[in-house]
Amino acid sequence: MPGAEPARPHPPQPAKRPCTCLIAHPHNDEERSQAQAALDNALKTNDAQGVLVACLQLMQPCQANGEAAK
Repeated sequence: MPGAEPARPHPPQPAKRPCTCLIAHPHNDEERSQAQAALDNALKTNDAQGVLVACLQLMQPCQANGEAAK
């Protein structure tokens, strides 16, 4: 019947990340390995902007990780 389709459930909202840096830092080992793989790929393909972004992601400290910026 038209109009009798079940309502689609709303997708779960992502958890609010504590990092407020311009470039979000990884917060677990999986995210860190993804950023490292992106850096490796950017270096392999001579992607200067990709290298810059990946390096910024991997830089420390990030206050959200419990480290105080000095």
